[in-house]
Amino acid sequence: MEPSARSILVGYDDTSAAMAAVRWAAELAHDTGAGIRLLHAWTWPLLGQGLAGIPVLDPAGPRNQASRLLDDAAERIAAQHPDVPVTAELVAGMPREVLEEASAGADLLVVGTRGLGAVLGTLLGSVSRGLLHDAGCPVAIIRSDQHRAGPVLVAYDGSDTAGEAVDVAADLAAAWGSTLRVVHVRTVPHAPYDSGGEAWEAGKGTRVLLDEGVARARARQARVEVQSRMLEARTAAEGLLDAAAGARMLVLGHRGLSRGRFGSTAHATVLHATGNVTVVRHAPEGRSEAPHEDVM
Repeated sequence: MEPSARSILVGYDDTSAAMAAVRWAAELAHDTGAGIRLLHAWTWPLLGQGLAGIPVLDPAGPRNQASRLLDDAAERIAAQHPDVPVTAELVAGMPREVLEEASAGADLLVVGTRGLGAVLGTLLGSVSRGLLHDAGCPVAIIRSDQHRAGPVLVAYDGSDTAGEAVDVAADLAAAWGSTLRVVHVRTVPHAPYDSGGEAWEAGKGTRVLLDEGVARARARQARVEVQSRMLEARTAAEGLLDAAAGARMLVLGHRGLSRGRFGSTAHATVLHATGNVTVVRHAPEGRSEAPHEDVM
């Protein structure tokens, strides 16, 4: 997200996880000059209907309560960051559909991960997978708003989507004054190398990719310190999770090349990550990216 971003969309449902996401988003908005749009998907109109759409309960009370919760969250942001523009909106509908539609007009969608009402649960159910797959902007999955140390880590595999992930990661690193670390995980099995020269030759393609990612990051944010790391692991997700320990944010692209609704690398990484993760999804119309031998 560039410093001139127009808005950060936050899914809010009055859980501790959602409040952590609100605080995290407010701090980022303060750092980047963006505005905050709080959105609550109000399901009562859908749940409080009897047969033939006849209301069985008066929705006025629950609606007023939901509005007060949103207003309270907005007031907390205003008190801590009076310079951040905040709007709060109650929209009737299911969380996935409401947030998916609203995300088309945002630069970043921020959600929490824990609590019975959280948009994203630890099991990553169908709603969560659909949201991550179809959101119209990058999605930040926030587990804690307290972790402010460590580098921003971004996975790069040479794909267009990974390049966009580098852009997002570079912007975050610039906003926070953090180091940006570009990583690539080699998952191709190989026999033990006979010499250092053989190992060096085997890693040539990875170094080319990393140099490309570093160059893109520096072109995006010239003042950010950029590092690179070549990793080897049994799976891409395993390598990313190990490398992300202590990172302020892990950013990865999702190309959607798997048979399922959500790519296995992105799915496994988000599911098992202990820190904050941002997923960047992009699929140009009429074009599909070819799979890479090494995935991110």
